[in-house]
Amino acid sequence: MPKDLDRVDREIVRLVSAQGRISHEEIARRVHVSRPAVHERVKRLERDGVIRGYRAVVDWSAVDLGLCAFVSVQADHDQLAKVIDRLFEVPTPEAMVEECHRVTGQWCVLLKVRAASTLALQQLLDDVMSIEGVRQVVTTIVLTSVEAARPA
Repeated sequence: MPKDLDRVDREIVRLVSAQGRISHEEIARRVHVSRPAVHERVKRLERDGVIRGYRAVVDWSAVDLGLCAFVSVQADHDQLAKVIDRLFEVPTPEAMVEECHRVTGQWCVLLKVRAASTLALQQLLDDVMSIEGVRQVVTTIVLTSVEAARPA
């Protein structure tokens, strides 16, 4: 990834990360450069791997996965790669692993999971615990989430 991003590039990245469908015209207005210049910069940022893709922001409640939890996983070091591969394959129909992060400290992996209910979360946790090499899990259920302020 290039380290020589100027102020305009950094502002474009900030705007696109906050609102992936923002038009090049709107970006141009906010960063005070022409729309063709924004188009070229965005294409370069994509080509250079700075902007790697665009994602939808999902209303998880609308798809019946409104329960969010963080699961810390402790695994045998020699089994860790296999454990991580298996975490996304957990066959729980009403729950899913949304994110998986390798972390430092007592825990090896931090998962962000979504579930339809506490019962579905329990099934997912049972499935995670059944993976060979997993020693222990600790779960924290999210009560509410506060999103970072997004530009208007």
